[in-house]
Amino acid sequence: MILTVQNLRKAFGINEVLKGVNLQIENGEHVGMVGVNGSGKTTLLHCLLNFEWADGGSVKLAPQTSVGFVQQDFEGMKGSVWEYITSVTPKVLQYKDDLDDYTYDVRIKKVLVGLGYTQEWWDKDVTTLSGGQKTRLLLACALVRNPDFLVLDEPTNHLDIRMMEWLENYLQEFKGAILIVSHDRTFLDNVVTRVLEVEAGYVKSYKGNYSSYTQQKALEVQSRTAAYNAQQEYIAKTEAYIRRFKAGIKSKQARGRQSQLNRLERIEAPVEYEEFNLRLPPTEECANRVLVLDDLTIGYGENVLVKSIKNEILRGEKLALIGANGTGKSTLLKTILGDVDLLNGSVKIGNRVKVGYFSQSYERLNNSQTILENFLEEYGLTVEHTRSLLGGMLFHGDDVFKKIGELSGGQKARLVLLKLVLDGANFLILDEPTNHLDILAKETVEAALAVYDGTVLVVTHDRYLVQELAERIWEIDGGELHDYRGDYNFYLKHKVQVSGVSSQVSGDRGQGSGIRDQVSVVRRESDKDKENKGGKSVDLKQVEKLEEKIREYEAMMKYTVSKMQEPNLGQCEMESLSQEYAVYEAKVNELMIKWEELQS
Repeated sequence: MILTVQNLRKAFGINEVLKGVNLQIENGEHVGMVGVNGSGKTTLLHCLLNFEWADGGSVKLAPQTSVGFVQQDFEGMKGSVWEYITSVTPKVLQYKDDLDDYTYDVRIKKVLVGLGYTQEWWDKDVTTLSGGQKTRLLLACALVRNPDFLVLDEPTNHLDIRMMEWLENYLQEFKGAILIVSHDRTFLDNVVTRVLEVEAGYVKSYKGNYSSYTQQKALEVQSRTAAYNAQQEYIAKTEAYIRRFKAGIKSKQARGRQSQLNRLERIEAPVEYEEFNLRLPPTEECANRVLVLDDLTIGYGENVLVKSIKNEILRGEKLALIGANGTGKSTLLKTILGDVDLLNGSVKIGNRVKVGYFSQSYERLNNSQTILENFLEEYGLTVEHTRSLLGGMLFHGDDVFKKIGELSGGQKARLVLLKLVLDGANFLILDEPTNHLDILAKETVEAALAVYDGTVLVVTHDRYLVQELAERIWEIDGGELHDYRGDYNFYLKHKVQVSGVSSQVSGDRGQGSGIRDQVSVVRRESDKDKENKGGKSVDLKQVEKLEEKIREYEAMMKYTVSKMQEPNLGQCEMESLSQEYAVYEAKVNELMIKWEELQS
């Protein structure tokens, strides 16, 4: 074992965050850590790396273990990119002593280039880098050290898709142990072989990658809920018996049952997390051509980012705009919105098209205002109505009087999402809408967008979101906008055909949906198509349409359940929602039968 943790505890005042954590990590094991925001993941990392910070328990590393940790702390960063990475810690210098200068430099260059720092970056002053660029440099420093145990806290936060794929490949080949805290489901699927879940102050281990964890967790919750409900029913009946007969002829039996209850090991209620309520309203009719770009060139002055864009978006389409950092994705969005002057060509918004914009820098929020002030000023609703809406986004009680500048990124994201609901837009332009959200919140956003009947253009590096939502892909590459009229699998298949990427994938990575696994799947599907020529073959488009419909109805089921759990719900409303749920469930079952027939 490279790491052994026993009964680790940590509290902040009366808030006991870690109640007794036990875990082990073997040398060479790749482990992911998940949990909702505020569950204690970062606290646990701090305790592992600095045990004195904990309140009790023990943390033991194997002797002579070197640890690499990427901290979100930029203090003390100075010099050029090259100077910083070659002199940041004595460990790097020690590592250099074990290698010749050439091999050492090659290793640094490999890591820097992989994380987007090509040679023209090496002489840049680190103090001029953005927060995201500094984070990538710290990640590069950790990788260069080649430690025995690598600890990464949200390593994909500032990486584009290509860099994520590079990092995935790097970590898959990494021989040491890895502990990764992440909300990136695709990344976890492709890198980890075990998942630790932090919940209610404890840590539980699940074998396999993230997809395997979700299946195990769903079965566990189902089983635990059934057991808890059965025990509660038994307790209620026993208590009723005791109350009825404690003073009568059966008082002895009543006392016996009371003794049984006292000895009964109580099953804890399953942890229920409050989800925010996000349902985008039905959209108003608008022109079929929602957006028309005619010979559009974008950039800043003489710095041309993308040239000669000639394309359009039709009503109801859902597109993902992808590409490397700095290629012009956000600039294209701002040019469409009129916030950045176009360099050539034209942008036309269709008749009766109302745009709703989600910016990753949250410009619509005034940091000096309280949450309540900001919404009252912008929408002019009553205080009661505004507080009710904010409560649906998990801002309860005195939360509404917090200054916006004091909120976390995830809290600000929820406020901007609420504004999109109130705006009633029929064309959503979203710039990294799931950044800073935990997995539960991401699923809520995905479900809302899946059933939204308007048009969506989303910039994102979240491959899971792209896979779930996009029916069409725009990619900016080489100063041009490339249009792929299909979903993410279609895009990947095209990239494979163009680049001739090998279908050989080393090792079984479980049920991950990363690019290497998907390339392999695409190849296998292509081979099967060849084998089935002249015979009966599966209609892949029909399968994909069925899967999309199933996801839509499941999203509506999830929303209906959330409505049924609202307090003060009338009997008529409950019956109506129950009937609505039954309709959606029947639809899912019907579609699943068709899907299984096609698969078999």
